[in-house]
Amino acid sequence: MHTTIRFSVGACARRVAAACLVAWLCAGCVSISAAGPAAHEQIVFFPSLASDSGNGQWLVTVQGRVFKPAEGSAIREAAIDGFAKILKVSPKDEPYRSRAHHFFSDSSRNVRVTVKIGSQTATLPSSDPAGYFTGNLVLANAEVMRIEKDGMIPFESLPTAANARSFAGSVTLVPDEGVTVVTDLDDTIKITEILDRDKKIENTFIKEFEAVPGMQKLYRSWQAALGPGTRFHVVSAGPWQLNEPLRRFFAEQDFPAFTWDMRSVDIGFDPFVALKEAQADPQVTFDHKVKKIRDLMTRFPKRHFVFVGDSGERDPEVYSAILSDAAFSDRIDAVFIREVQPLDQEARYRKLFAGAAAAAKFQVFKQPSQLRLPPFASPSASLCAEDGVTH
Repeated sequence: MHTTIRFSVGACARRVAAACLVAWLCAGCVSISAAGPAAHEQIVFFPSLASDSGNGQWLVTVQGRVFKPAEGSAIREAAIDGFAKILKVSPKDEPYRSRAHHFFSDSSRNVRVTVKIGSQTATLPSSDPAGYFTGNLVLANAEVMRIEKDGMIPFESLPTAANARSFAGSVTLVPDEGVTVVTDLDDTIKITEILDRDKKIENTFIKEFEAVPGMQKLYRSWQAALGPGTRFHVVSAGPWQLNEPLRRFFAEQDFPAFTWDMRSVDIGFDPFVALKEAQADPQVTFDHKVKKIRDLMTRFPKRHFVFVGDSGERDPEVYSAILSDAAFSDRIDAVFIREVQPLDQEARYRKLFAGAAAAAKFQVFKQPSQLRLPPFASPSASLCAEDGVTH
C-alpha cells in the first residue's frame, strides 16, 4: 500500500520535540577526546580497504562508528515512535523498527578507538559529530601475509576500563592492478524509487529491501570474467547509520563483497530533522561522490575502473566530471547508467559524454542483461548477466 508522508505536528510529535529540547539543554559540550567505547557504547566497523605502498608495506584504512543504541533510550524510542507517525506506519512493524533503531542510534563524538591488527596496536583519530571515524595505519607485508585470510585481514577494538567488550572488523586487500567496479546504491543495485519522495522513504524504512533484478548475476559474472583482482566499491550519499542493514541484505542476496563509502550525518533525535537528513541535497551528493571516487582512483593509480549508476539523480554528472579529468580518464573503462527517468535523457547524455572517446565508454541500460564489458576492461571475454557464459 502506498504511504503518504504528512508533516503536520500532532501531540506525539510535540512531546518528542519537548523531549529533544530537554536533552539538548542537558547535554554537555564535550570537546576533549576520550578513549572509547564507554559504558553502553558500541562500535561498528565498516568494510574498508588496504593498498600496497610498494615499499614492503601496506596502507590499511580502518573506518567505523561509535554510538549508543537507541534501544533503552526513552528519548530515542520516542523519536522512533514520532518518526513512525510521520511515515504513517505502526512503530512496532518490522522492518521499520529495526531500521529506525539503526537510524536513531545516538552518535558518540570525540571518541578515540584503539584497534589491534596482528601484532600492532593503533589509536585512531577522534570520532566526528556523527560518531564516524577513519584512520590509516601501516603494516609490513610480512605481517599482512601472516594474518591474511581469503584476501582480508581481521582486527578488533581493545576493551576499555568502562567497557569490556571488543568489536571485530576486517579490511579488504586491494592489489595494485585489476578492475574496481564503483557502484551507486539506490536504484542501481537496490530498488529505492528515488524520484518519488514517498516511495523512497517507504523503500528505505518500511518495506523489505529489494534488489534490482539481474544486478547480482551481472556483478558475479563480471567478477568471474575479470579475475581475482576485481573489487566492488559502493559510493553512496546515504548515511552510515543504515550501512549494517544494507550489508546484511546484500550478503543475503549473494552480491560480491563490497567496500563502502557513505556519508557522515549526525541524525540527532528530532524526527523532522531526521527526515530532512535522510534526503541529501543534490549538490551535497554530487560533491561527496566526486571526492570519494577521485580519492579512490588517486590511491590506486594502476587500477582500472568501471562506473555503474542510474539516471535518477546525478550519477551521470558525477561520472562525467571524473571522465573529463585527464588525470583519470584513461583508467575509466566504462560508464553504465541504468535508465529510471520517465523522460527522454538523450540530450543530457550527449552533453555529458560528448566526444568519441567518452561516448564509446558510455552505455545506458534498462535490463542488466543488455550489458557487455568492453574489450579493454576484459581482454579475454565479455560476459552477459543473462546467461553467465563467455561470448
